[in-house]
Amino acid sequence: MTAQPATSLQDLLPKLRCPDSGGELILRGSTIEVAGRSDICYPLTAGVPDLRRAPKKLSIDLPWYEPWEDLDAVEIAFPPAESSSDLPMHLDRYLASVARGPGEGRWILEVGCGERQCETWFTRRGFRYVGSDVDIRGPGPNILADAHNLPIKDQSFDYYLSLAVYEHLVSPLSAALEAFRILRPGGVFFGSAAFVYGFHDRASFHHMSHGGLLYVLRAAGFEVESMWPDWSYTSSIAEMGFRGGQGAPWRLATRAFLSTMEWTYLRTSNAIRRLLGKRRIDELQRRIHQAGSVSFCARRPVNS
Repeated sequence: MTAQPATSLQDLLPKLRCPDSGGELILRGSTIEVAGRSDICYPLTAGVPDLRRAPKKLSIDLPWYEPWEDLDAVEIAFPPAESSSDLPMHLDRYLASVARGPGEGRWILEVGCGERQCETWFTRRGFRYVGSDVDIRGPGPNILADAHNLPIKDQSFDYYLSLAVYEHLVSPLSAALEAFRILRPGGVFFGSAAFVYGFHDRASFHHMSHGGLLYVLRAAGFEVESMWPDWSYTSSIAEMGFRGGQGAPWRLATRAFLSTMEWTYLRTSNAIRRLLGKRRIDELQRRIHQAGSVSFCARRPVNS
């Protein structure tokens, strides 16, 4: 596989659009202007295009969607695990397998990229990586942007990645509609979102079960290919209650207690079920029903 260089502003500009007017953007000195417009320009903040614009109004006009049949039919299954030893934070071996190389120059947008920890992993495998976020941490994103109003042209990316971000968005459905818009037909939206976990990182608005995520993705137009639990409640609850260095002894004790209780509950319940002639507990279903967070892989239909 051929590694790709870091994405420069010149590489990225042809894929961007004005978040206010939708117009073409051009770089002029230390600002980004809209072609043919003198009244709109955007600054470079620490060298990063600052294209943060919230939607002017919340407008969602979609047919009513009943999730019940899809919820019963959705595949709860782990994808093949990626064997790499250099996985960055939040990109676990299952999520990494969704966009395994060779990337062959395909474009991937990570929304809520933080310090762009995933960039090296993807560029080494041949993907063109772009990180988007609402603030600058560490090296900062490639663009400063609002996930509800991305300054990106329609159908210009192959992958959209979101790791532990959608619980922090005011309107996850609005953001998923933006994901659908910027992906090419056949493009993949994959990532994770918190469920059984406490308020964190300054703002948690919508912790979602796998049912909530399914609704958001399907209502936005995606075909959900699979979902799976990626964090046990025995760890997430312990972390939720006792954070930081000072909470370590209580966190470890809580995790050990909950893990022991879960182990004894499953074995006792299954032994009783066997005696009564009932089916064993579906442990994967149980895990996703109470997961600390849920991972998913969804696709924009090819004919959309």
